[in-house]
Amino acid sequence: MMAASRDVALLLLTLQEPGSLPSYVIAANDPDIDRTIGQLLLDGVLEMEIAGAFVSGAAALRGVSTASEQDGHIAKISRDAVMYASMLDTESALDIEARLYMYNQAPLTPAWSSKIPNRRAVRSFLGVDHGPTATLINECWRESDGDADAWIQWISTETRGTDAPVRSASYKVYVSPVISALPDAFATTVRILADAGVAAFKVGATPRDLARPDKLVAYFRTRERALECARVIADELVGLSAQGVPFSASVGDAGLVSWGMDPADQLGRPPETSWRRWICRRIAHYIAFAAATPNADVPAWQFALERLRLDGVDTTRWEPDEEQLNRATWGSS
Repeated sequence: MMAASRDVALLLLTLQEPGSLPSYVIAANDPDIDRTIGQLLLDGVLEMEIAGAFVSGAAALRGVSTASEQDGHIAKISRDAVMYASMLDTESALDIEARLYMYNQAPLTPAWSSKIPNRRAVRSFLGVDHGPTATLINECWRESDGDADAWIQWISTETRGTDAPVRSASYKVYVSPVISALPDAFATTVRILADAGVAAFKVGATPRDLARPDKLVAYFRTRERALECARVIADELVGLSAQGVPFSASVGDAGLVSWGMDPADQLGRPPETSWRRWICRRIAHYIAFAAATPNADVPAWQFALERLRLDGVDTTRWEPDEEQLNRATWGSS
C-alpha cells in the first residue's frame, strides 16, 4: 500500500482514461511526484505507451539505460549479489531474501573449524575475556544479553536500560575484515570506539557468525558521528584484507568499513527490521515481480535496482536518501 498525495490522487483519477500526463504535473517539476509516478509505473498501477502498446512493470524499462558505474569493492559485490539472486531457481521471495542477506559469507574451512570450533574459542580468538582489549571493554561497557544466540554485544556502563542504546540508534558502522584479520581489527576498533564514547557495539558470537560479512557492528545516533568514527577506523585499518558487507555504503574503496541507516522508530516502537534486511526484502520482492513479467526484455536484477532506487536508495553507492525513506518508504517494508 502506498500513501498518495492530493496531486497523485488527482493524477490517478485523470488517467483512468488513456492520455498524456497533465500539464500541471509536467509544469510542477516535483521530484516527489516524478518518483511516485515511476513507482506506480514499475509496480503495474500505471501503464505507458511504447511502440503502440501499453506496458508497465519491467517492460516499461525496455530501451531505458539504468546502468551506473560501480566504484569499489562493496558496490561490486552488491551488484553481483543482485545478479546472483535473479538467477536462483526459486519463486520464493523469502528464499531470495535469505540468500541475499547472507551473500558474501566466508566459508568455514576445516582449518578455521578446528581453530574456532565453538563460542568459547571465538571469545578467546577475539581476546574478549583476557588481555588489553578485555580490560578496555570492561572499563567502558558491560556485556548485554540481547540477541545472545548470534552476537556478543556491549552497552555503555553509563547507559540505563539494557537495550535502549540499540533501540534509539538509527545508524550503524560495519567493520568487515576477513576472519584471519579480525582479532587485529577488533582490538583497534574497540580502542577507537572507547575513545569516541560509543554507546553500543557487537561482534559475532559463533564461528558461523564470524564468517558472515557484517560480523562487527557499532551503533550511532547520528549520521555525522557514524561517519566520523568510520573514517577513523578505516584510516587505522588500512592494509587489512576486507570481506565487505553487501548493500552498505562504503567508507573508502577498500570495503573494510561501511555504514547503513536502520528504520526510525514507528509510533515510539523500536524498528522491526534493519537496513540490510529491509534492502534484501525489497530486492527479493522486485526480482520475483520482474520474473513474473512476460517478455520484458529487461533483466530482473536491473528492474530490482531501478525500483529500489525509486524507494530512496542510491544503488551505486548504497547510501540512503534519509528524508525520502523516513517520510514514505519504511512503512511499506
